[in-house]
Amino acid sequence: MSNGSAPELRLEAADKHAEIVHRIYTDHRAGPEPRELLLAVAYACVIAPRENGRGPLQIAARLLGRDAVGRPRFNALISADAPRYEPPRDAGDWNPGGAPGCQAPRLRPYVYRPRKQVGPESEEDAPVPIHRDRPPIVHVAPGHVPPEDFRNKRGICGADSHHRVVEKDLRTGWVIPHWFCRRHTDHAERVAAQVREQNEQAPEPIPNRGGLLPCYFKAPWETVYRHYTPGWTPPTYGLAADDWPTPESAQMPSRTRLRLVVD
Repeated sequence: MSNGSAPELRLEAADKHAEIVHRIYTDHRAGPEPRELLLAVAYACVIAPRENGRGPLQIAARLLGRDAVGRPRFNALISADAPRYEPPRDAGDWNPGGAPGCQAPRLRPYVYRPRKQVGPESEEDAPVPIHRDRPPIVHVAPGHVPPEDFRNKRGICGADSHHRVVEKDLRTGWVIPHWFCRRHTDHAERVAAQVREQNEQAPEPIPNRGGLLPCYFKAPWETVYRHYTPGWTPPTYGLAADDWPTPESAQMPSRTRLRLVVD
């Protein structure tokens, strides 16, 4: 005996799909590409007609198509959703010339000193100017006060950095980079000694990227992530971003998830 007519089943599927789509669009964690992946899987799981020999993930892969060089977009999007921790950009071993300014304390206020103009050694060698130099005209409002230099405002050195010290948060395991210039090498060594024991006690970093697919669909995601992300290992905090603790130890509300059968 049938549990319902075909129109009723289609209406139920449409309502469920609309609910999932609404959740996806209101999920602040889903950027444009993760959102596109979630929408494709939701459509393949609930609305798309069944295809012989193809499961929902295969249907979603076909819907997402290929990139400009002909590679399946689905592969890269699945790999990007693998749960992981990504440290901030300035925490990596990259060109020190692009690192933030030295964070050591400033001992005296920064004073702007214009560079000396390169000219002849004596006035006799100086060329005769064609036009008489005129003082520059600066238009400012009455009572204008130039903004305070960021180095004085923050009380830091601000010089070009060459030494990096990584600190790990004891709650989250996330890294906090500290940069120092060559003149403050001793300060960098003191900071490194201060955070050494703390870094050894810090937990495994809480993931801050990926983990959205397990929040919406039930499936053997660990197997899927391993297939599309070579070298990936699952975090101890779980695969679903909903289950990860926050820095404030606030638990995310649990949500119902569709069971996705992967052929």
